[in-house]
Amino acid sequence: MKRIHLLLLASLMLTTGTATVRAQFDETNNLFYHAIRTPQSNLLNPAFHPYRNTFYLMLPGLEAQFGSPLAMSDIIHYDKARQMSVINIDTILRRLHEDNQFRLGANVQLFGFGLKIKNLYLNANLRLVNQFSVGLPISTVNALLQGNVGEDGAVVNELELLNGDIFNAQSYLEASVGGAFHIDKLNLTVGAHVKLLGGVASAQTDRTRVVLETDPDLDQVSARMYYELQAAAAVPYDTVNGFDFKNKTVSDYMKGLFSNRGLAFDIGARWDMGPFSFSLAINDISAGIHWDKNVYTVVPKYGQGAIVFNGVDISSVIDQGSFNMDSIADYLQERLDGMVPRTVADSGDYWTAVPTKINLGASFTFLNYLRAGLLFHGQIDRGILTHSNPVSAAGIADNFSNTFRWNTTLSFSANLFNWAELILGSSIVYDGQSMDFFNPGVGLTLSIGTAFQTYLMADYVSSIYLTDSKAFNIKTGINLLLGKGGKKRPMFDPVGSVLTPNEQ
Repeated sequence: MKRIHLLLLASLMLTTGTATVRAQFDETNNLFYHAIRTPQSNLLNPAFHPYRNTFYLMLPGLEAQFGSPLAMSDIIHYDKARQMSVINIDTILRRLHEDNQFRLGANVQLFGFGLKIKNLYLNANLRLVNQFSVGLPISTVNALLQGNVGEDGAVVNELELLNGDIFNAQSYLEASVGGAFHIDKLNLTVGAHVKLLGGVASAQTDRTRVVLETDPDLDQVSARMYYELQAAAAVPYDTVNGFDFKNKTVSDYMKGLFSNRGLAFDIGARWDMGPFSFSLAINDISAGIHWDKNVYTVVPKYGQGAIVFNGVDISSVIDQGSFNMDSIADYLQERLDGMVPRTVADSGDYWTAVPTKINLGASFTFLNYLRAGLLFHGQIDRGILTHSNPVSAAGIADNFSNTFRWNTTLSFSANLFNWAELILGSSIVYDGQSMDFFNPGVGLTLSIGTAFQTYLMADYVSSIYLTDSKAFNIKTGINLLLGKGGKKRPMFDPVGSVLTPNEQ
C-alpha cells in the first residue's frame, strides 16, 4: 500500500511541480545518474548500462532546459497597499549579478541503442543539441543603478553602458559510439565514448560595446557604439539571396553538417562493493567545434559608430502645435546611418566550446528496492574560444571568460511493483554567482510488459507557479528493452555480485 502512495505522490509532483525554489539553469538532468534501469544514464557515465536487458533501443526523446536570473514575480509583483501590480526597477537591478544570462536549451535524442555481450556493453547515440543565451553584463547593471555619478559623488565623464557577451547560440549534432567492460575480479566497470560533433549553426556577439561620454559642463552627450555578430551555418549563405534551401540534396546537407566539426570524449568508471557503488565520469573532453565553413561576420557599415547630441531645436520638430515626425525621423536616421550593418562573407574561422562536465557519484542499495544516491556535478562553460582576428575593427580585444557551475544532488529511488521506479531528489546549486540550497526534482519510469519503457524526469523545477519559476530541466522519452527478464530477480538491479550470471 505504501508503494501505491509513493506512485500517486510522484504523479502529483510531475503534474504540479514543487515548492518555491531558486535554482539556476543546468544542462544535465541529475536524476538519471542513479536510474540504472534507464539506458539514458549511460549518457552521464559511459560505464553505466542497464543490467536487466541484453539490448535496448532509444526512440526519439526531448530534454528542455530553462534558466533566468529573474522570475516574472521579481519584475512585476502585486502591491497589496495600493492594490495594483507594480514594477520596481531598483529591486530588479539589485537581484542581478556579475554574469546575468537568460538560458534556454532543447536537446533531441534522435536515436540510440545498446547491446550486451557477456561482460561487454556496446552502444551508439545520435542527438541534436541546441543552446541559447542572452546576457546582461554587469556594466549595464551598474550604469542603470549608479548613472554617471561615481562612489565619491563626482560626475563620471565616460560611462560604459554595454560591454561583453550579449547573445550566444549554438546548434550541433552529436554522434557517439562507445562501450563498457565489466572486470569480474575487481567488480569494476570502465567505459568510454567517442563523439563526432557536427555544427548546424552558431552565432554570438561577444564584441559589442556602447560607451556614453559627457562633457565636463554637460552641454554635450556622445555615444560610441560597436557591434560584431559572428556566425556560421551548415548551409551556405549568400549576402544577396540569403540561404539556398531549394537547390540542396540530402547529401549536400550531410556534408554541410560535418563541415564545421569537432571531436569529444567521455570516460567513466564504476566500482561496486556489495550494496555500495562509487563512480566517476568526465564528459565532453574536447577542444570544441571548429567553424571554418560558411562563416560570416556582421559589423557596422562604417566601423565604430558615434552619436553626438547637442540638444534639439524645438522649432524644427514642432509645426503649428504638432510634432513633425518626419523631422524627428530624419534627425535619428542621420545619426544612426553609421550603424547600418554589412555582412562580410568567408570571414575567417573561430572555435566554440562544448561544456566539459565531471560527475562524481556514490550510492547505497538497501531493503532490496530502495537506493540512496549522492552526486557531485561540475560544469565549465567557456562559450567562444577564438576569433580569426584577435582585435576587432573598433580595437576591442578578445576577453574570453570561463564560468564554473556545480551542484550536489541527494536522491532516493524506489522500485515499485518491479515495473515502476520513482526517484525523488534535491540539489545544492552554485550557478557561478550564488548558492541555492533547496532545488527538488522528481522522476518516474514505467516499464510496461518488460519491453516498453517510458520516463519523465523533472529536475530543478523552480515553482508550481509559473510567475515564480526561474529554472527547470525536463526530460522525457521512450525505450524498447529486449533480452532476459523475469520475476525471480530482485526489485532493484543490484550491484556487484548480487546477480548470478544467469540472472544477468
